Amino acid sequence: MRPTAHLIWIFLFLGISFDVASAQQSVKGVVWEIPDDFQEAAEDLLEMQLMGISAVRTGLVFDQGLIRMADSLGLVLYRELPLHGLGPRSLADSLSRADSLLLILVEQGKGYSSAGPIGLVRNSDTSSPSVCPELQRLTNILHQSGNQAYYVTNFIESDACSDAVDFVLIDALDHEHPEQLLERWKRAHQTPVGLARIGTSATPGSEPGSQIKGSQQYQARFLENVFAGLQSENTMGVFVHRWKDESRNVQQLPDPYRRNYGLYNRAKDPRPALYVTRGVYLGIQNTFVFERGKPAERPLHWFTLVGWILLSMMAVIYAGSPRFRSIIPRYFFAHGFYRNAVREAREVLPLTSTALLTIMGLSIGLIATHVIISLQETRPMLHLFSLMDQGPRTSLTLVLEAPFVLAILMGSTALLSMSIWMGMWMMASGRRSPLYPSQALMLAVWPRWQVLFILPIAMTFESTPGVPLWAIVLLAVIWIGCAYWATLRTAYDLFKVARIVPGTALLIWLLNPLILGSLVLTTWSLFHWDEVTFLWHLATRL
Repeated sequence: MRPTAHLIWIFLFLGISFDVASAQQSVKGVVWEIPDDFQEAAEDLLEMQLMGISAVRTGLVFDQGLIRMADSLGLVLYRELPLHGLGPRSLADSLSRADSLLLILVEQGKGYSSAGPIGLVRNSDTSSPSVCPELQRLTNILHQSGNQAYYVTNFIESDACSDAVDFVLIDALDHEHPEQLLERWKRAHQTPVGLARIGTSATPGSEPGSQIKGSQQYQARFLENVFAGLQSENTMGVFVHRWKDESRNVQQLPDPYRRNYGLYNRAKDPRPALYVTRGVYLGIQNTFVFERGKPAERPLHWFTLVGWILLSMMAVIYAGSPRFRSIIPRYFFAHGFYRNAVREAREVLPLTSTALLTIMGLSIGLIATHVIISLQETRPMLHLFSLMDQGPRTSLTLVLEAPFVLAILMGSTALLSMSIWMGMWMMASGRRSPLYPSQALMLAVWPRWQVLFILPIAMTFESTPGVPLWAIVLLAVIWIGCAYWATLRTAYDLFKVARIVPGTALLIWLLNPLILGSLVLTTWSLFHWDEVTFLWHLATRL
């Protein structure tokens, strides 16, 4: 049960008072999703005031009762327009039509000191100079009524519009050293800066212990370390993310993966991070003791185990099949003879090729899983997830929480798509030069030999902590490049062996899942160039 009433009496008994002037000098904030129930919202605001919180980042506030409540408690509401995750063209267009909503917020806050600065945009492409004039125009409107304007950004050195607003808040969620972000900003810009979000998530069901990532104690220790790193920083303020875990129908600052960042969970039970925030904000405690815990020992990670099984199967095939060993040099150094042998069905090795197909498919599944899991926390991936509808995003999130299932799913998809594509070639070969399954299998599997060398690298990365992001991206680029080459090699060999007319061969090649997916992605990009531009900026300008 939430101890709101008990906290009120405790703080009153201790005689802890709230100094409004001090709060204005040093903003101590929290991100808050306004509850539907007014009484619950009022209790939240009261407890925030007693905890030393001076500012609250939230969405649109139309209930003047809440504004009056915050006013009486000395809290400042940082209200924000619902403009989130927009590319440069969409952002400029949305800002050009935001005047009426902005004026409503100004009118609602007239006469209330709690109606603080207004956030014009969150986590959008402020690295593009084309949006700066609209930001400046809206800032001028706010200045005429005595208000301030700000925006939340992921960009630092590449941010182009900081001069158009009064101050900027950097999104530092999950960043262990946000003070480094502040230092980078101060070297590049003159505009005052703060932190829009700090903190990390807690995973339900995690073992307790500050050493166990995902536990409530780890979340609290993470927040304690962040506060410690910010002690010597001259910043306009910070906002802890967030007061309570997201509701199921959250509209303000939704997390694509539905992670739990709250100081309270959805059942209104406090987490240890609440007491860290209270102690630091009230200035009564900055060092905390938590159970360390002991991470569960894993003798061998499933990824490494499955990888070694696949490589061992490959070694057994190589050692146990003299015909397989004899074909290897012919494939690499006399490819024409290899192709002729397959055409005449002299060296097709159906059982060996079937085993190789299985190994290749599962290896592709492992590599794809490693790349996806490694990149899922990056800004471009988070933005891609935020673009998805709620249903598909929820399903995909569940799969990402089970990497083994994802590996099997990706591997099975690779096997199925390769089999369907080979079937197209066999149907197109006709009766004059029939292409048998064993021949198609041989020609489809062997060009993908690169996977056997990429897999050990992925296994090494998976078992090594602290692998730099650029190494993961380079691995993904090499893997995708090899996949395109293998598709071209396979299509050319099948074309020569089956003697299919060039037009038909080109059509079947275009129907390859990789090529077809690339065409679909290219078409989508042309129609959503604004989103592609934003993704590119997220990938290259942070």
